[in-house]
Amino acid sequence: MPIMRVVAVCLPLLLSGCQYFEVQSGQLSSIITAFTPESDALADSRWSVEFGGYSAAVQPVITDEATVFVNNLDAISFDGWSIIKVSGLSSFIPEWEIQDSGNERAFVVDGRVVAKHQCDSWLKYDTETGVRFEQQCTGKQDYTNTILVGSLGQITDIQQVVDSSLMVLRLRLNN
Repeated sequence: MPIMRVVAVCLPLLLSGCQYFEVQSGQLSSIITAFTPESDALADSRWSVEFGGYSAAVQPVITDEATVFVNNLDAISFDGWSIIKVSGLSSFIPEWEIQDSGNERAFVVDGRVVAKHQCDSWLKYDTETGVRFEQQCTGKQDYTNTILVGSLGQITDIQQVVDSSLMVLRLRLNN
């Protein structure tokens, strides 16, 4: 009988050790996968930003609040409909924030509103290659923000005014 008690106490300990090892193994492989993505995943995540005469490669990083397109100098936050923050690009130091409230879009620098525009709701247009969303806005003059979505449902092009100059910032997925 004492042998049965030893086995009854040791067996769960041994089994729990195996489960612990298995979880750790699974966690390790997840971490390794995160840092060594497949080459297809890297090819799909190549984006570029263009603003005025400036152009640079950026990588999308998904956060709780937005997708942030970043490189060593630039960061552009996109909430799924609008670019909401821009820093870098040799023009946005300090960063600009874009705040929407109803139909009003405010451009904010250092907590100070530097311009306000009026923007309509987004309209959807089907195209041969996917969907085009357009938003009509008015600042010093009228302009159109656009988002293109490819046939596979992935955003491929974002063109939006992000400051009071009315210059368009473009984020583009490179093929």
